[in-house]
Amino acid sequence: LKFIPLGTKEPNLLKRSNINQYNENGFLYPIKIFEESEIIIIRDYFDDLLNKALLAGWNSYEIINWHKHCQGIYDIVTESRIIDIIQDLLGESVILRHSHFFVKIPGDGKRVSWHQDASYWPLSKSRVVSAWLAIDDVDSDNAAMKVIPGSHLKSQLPYQDSKEVE
Repeated sequence: LKFIPLGTKEPNLLKRSNINQYNENGFLYPIKIFEESEIIIIRDYFDDLLNKALLAGWNSYEIINWHKHCQGIYDIVTESRIIDIIQDLLGESVILRHSHFFVKIPGDGKRVSWHQDASYWPLSKSRVVSAWLAIDDVDSDNAAMKVIPGSHLKSQLPYQDSKEVE
């Protein structure tokens, strides 16, 4: 597993400083994609979808690759405002490898352990980008995503289940 620096010679949306930040830190944020009115529609769609999934016996972390069957999810993962930014990092050819929605229900105690995303992708070169879209406001009190800047530059680290800090 080895990180390959990303970025196109002539980016359309990102500045060269954004691409350098991505290559150094392994992430870019915040990038506003949707207006609040659009997020409300997306959130309502997901609330309805989640309710149906839970009633059908699905786990709230099992909404994986549903873009193949749910038009609303497909529309989000193929949104040009997201893809255009990813193209500035990867180039014109962008392939959706995987979609996964982590629905953190208040009080459920679920968490995603520390990990390197590339460990889950069976690719010989790590020219891959994850796009994380928060449809709810996030902060330290409601399980916001955390990253370790520069950890993508390390070789593959062995997976360990994260323990809760007491």
